[in-house]
Amino acid sequence: MELSDHDRALLDGRDGPVPRQAMEALIQLGEAFDAPDMVDIGYAHVHAGMAMYLGDVELMEDLAGKGAQMRVPVSTNIANADMGNWQDTHAPEGLARLQQRAEQAHKAMGSANCFTCTPYWAGHWPTWNMHIASIESGVTIFANSVLGAKSNRDGFFAVYAGITGRYPRFGLHLDSKRKATHRAVVEAKPEGTTDFTALGYAIGAEVTNGIPWIGGLAARPDLDELDALGVGMATSGGVAMFILPGVTPPYTEDSEAAPENLPSLTIRDADVRRIYDEFCTGAAEDFDIVHLGCPHASFEEMKHYAALLDGRKVRDGIELWVTTNRHVRQMAADAGLLGPILAAGAKVIADTCPISCHFARTCSPDPTLGVVPPQLRTIVVDSAKQARYVRDMIHCPTLLTSTERAVESAVSGRFVPRF
Repeated sequence: MELSDHDRALLDGRDGPVPRQAMEALIQLGEAFDAPDMVDIGYAHVHAGMAMYLGDVELMEDLAGKGAQMRVPVSTNIANADMGNWQDTHAPEGLARLQQRAEQAHKAMGSANCFTCTPYWAGHWPTWNMHIASIESGVTIFANSVLGAKSNRDGFFAVYAGITGRYPRFGLHLDSKRKATHRAVVEAKPEGTTDFTALGYAIGAEVTNGIPWIGGLAARPDLDELDALGVGMATSGGVAMFILPGVTPPYTEDSEAAPENLPSLTIRDADVRRIYDEFCTGAAEDFDIVHLGCPHASFEEMKHYAALLDGRKVRDGIELWVTTNRHVRQMAADAGLLGPILAAGAKVIADTCPISCHFARTCSPDPTLGVVPPQLRTIVVDSAKQARYVRDMIHCPTLLTSTERAVESAVSGRFVPRF
């Protein structure tokens, strides 16, 4: 792999041991994927340091302790506790305190501590043709598809990219790889973000790791629906980019034409309904939590929740969680939106969500933290992504329905299905 003078200087230790360590790791990544060289990145969305994983926070503290500094704008991914309001989720205090240590480590390194899977709603909005690195699959597909930035689905390498400002040129950093591999014709008529997560889930299951060109939608999706569509595909498959003619970059006439000679699939209303059926496995009168905000809610979604809950009350014995990032939560507070949500008895939680908090059973926390996942009967969700990961990570039944019907379920105490 060809290295620039800057790359070689970092590799030689010019800027200290951490940039050298980061460059060594990025070179190994690049060589594994036959990258010809490296690119400059303009932004990175990086690993938070997860308190639920033994030794993980200490990894971030070690980097910070050695003087690591982020060279490009960096935002932090979702964490294992709401660091300012951990009591609302019944998290063990030891877990929250350990998670706060990761926050301090990132602060020392110059990261923007938003701790979210939707940093774009917190103002991190990479632009057309910018190379970035992202640990979060939902961020990757939104950036590639809606914003026209260039990113692979990364892991811890995003931290190293943030420290060096460099990343190997392979995968979706190559224009030759950013072309449709499948043609998806949508005959379904999705309404609202939940339908769009189910639509995306159905497409991703067929396309797996490809790039779908999507035609047939009757109306232009709004930003929240585009977000939902992407996370659905990224959850059921490894999709990291989609093309929606007339909506996603590059907005050329060629992009609007249906591609020929590609594998084709058709998604009908029955296929969308099948996703709901797949994730409705719990009992209609036997749920503990109703969860809204996967991916983390935007300001527009917070407005919607406030309107739905205004003057209403969550049923006794049920918890209604609204998860968003800390910046959107503050914007919602400033706009007077938290009042009706909190007055209804809902909890507005930042930094984490059900699948990322102490509910998870697929991790190895330090035994001294006192993490004991609760026995949950069922969680009502309005996102196919959350439904999939609740099943896989919490080992808990789900009931998938629309946002409006999820709120009705929380208020009535009885599940209200989408169909």
